[in-house]
Amino acid sequence: MAGTKTKKTQPRKKPRGTGADRVTSAVTGEAPAQPTTYVAPLLQSRLPAISWYEIVSTGFFSGYLPKAPGTWGSLLALLLFTVSVKALPHDGLWHVGALAVSWWALALGIATTGIGIYASGLLASEWREDDPGEIVIDEFAGIFFAVSLVTPDPVGLTAAFAFFRLFDVWKPRPIHSLQDMPGGYGIVLDDVLAGIAAAPLALAVQYLVQKFL
Repeated sequence: MAGTKTKKTQPRKKPRGTGADRVTSAVTGEAPAQPTTYVAPLLQSRLPAISWYEIVSTGFFSGYLPKAPGTWGSLLALLLFTVSVKALPHDGLWHVGALAVSWWALALGIATTGIGIYASGLLASEWREDDPGEIVIDEFAGIFFAVSLVTPDPVGLTAAFAFFRLFDVWKPRPIHSLQDMPGGYGIVLDDVLAGIAAAPLALAVQYLVQKFL
């Protein structure tokens, strides 16, 4: 499809110059040296200029972990949810009839979606890429919606994670089409829809396991 963006392409951007590089170039009039390969900020010997939206967009730098940044980001989001929800009364659940809805997961999902759209749009624009693989705040938002209908036990959380990653990688047409939206909307909203699609399936698995096992 013409105009369709490539999702999570590898490799990514070249590293930005440090503050020292920019000062040197301003004084000498010479352009700063440009490395030919990308080096993640956490592996550089000198601290790079890091913005708040890079920290947010990369999921507190989990997006810089190797091989599968989306999986790492999803796992960190799931861990943060699991730890935080145990500090809430009734595990952060609303009971609507026989259905338990996690108001905490929904609150996290909505908040992460909003800030993720803004932050990832800034970072993608700075890096001049449509959807850099290091951006995993979209996986955070998707995971939070995926766990919104299950009680936070190992079965429900594992099912939510598995179905979210399935939809996030597979991307059937309604999810895939959201990638064509501009800026941070195209980065985040497809994962949000993947999480929403995963939620009832995770609930079904949790119900069947509790009923028959």
